[in-house]
Amino acid sequence: MEKNETDKKTIYIAAALFSGRETYFNATVAKQLEDDYDIIMPQRDGFEFGNLTTALQGKLPEEEIGSAVQDIIYHLDMGVFVNNSDIILANLDEPLDEGVVVEMSYAKLMGKKVIGFRTDVRAPYGNIEDPLKGMHFFPAYQCDYFISVYMPCKDTNSADDELSGLIKQVSNCIDNADFSRYHELKNPLIQEMINNSEILFEGINDVHSQESLELIAQRYIDNKELFEKSKPKIIVV
Repeated sequence: MEKNETDKKTIYIAAALFSGRETYFNATVAKQLEDDYDIIMPQRDGFEFGNLTTALQGKLPEEEIGSAVQDIIYHLDMGVFVNNSDIILANLDEPLDEGVVVEMSYAKLMGKKVIGFRTDVRAPYGNIEDPLKGMHFFPAYQCDYFISVYMPCKDTNSADDELSGLIKQVSNCIDNADFSRYHELKNPLIQEMINNSEILFEGINDVHSQESLELIAQRYIDNKELFEKSKPKIIVV
């Protein structure tokens, strides 16, 4: 059944994005999904660290810029991207990415649908024959659906076929999901994080433009004490 534009669900691609292998796979997954769904992919839609760092230079002491960049990126991913998504599609291959685990856990609490998939044949927490294929069960339990798919990818044709098989399973999960079970947000800490995100990003559609970067940087500086309250207190022994 063909979807109307207004029927499209939004998928957030939760995955590691620190190597060409990871970013290429993420982009390929997104490309196969984007005809039927709206896709949020942080490596494309989020900040480039260098540009955000440059926007903050001269506005904060040099030693505070790294922490400010982390604050802003965290609030974009969690308070905007995850918050505005219907589905979190989480790559659960080894090594499990810490950011992905946090994103899918928060998404679960926010009433989003979480689909985890695993292509990895490594089984550090069990046996490959186990239902969870030897991955740590705590992250897996955040999923509404857990997809295990074997992708040996012996050539490009078989790789395309195997990826298409994964995408078909993702679509089947979405088609069968009960989206009527969304619950109203009740956790005050999550609401606080979303409110902080709105302070930074309200009215901004393109976080890549220089004008937007400068505005976000200034908003952060103007509300720096507010963001400091939500950060961990660092103790060095």
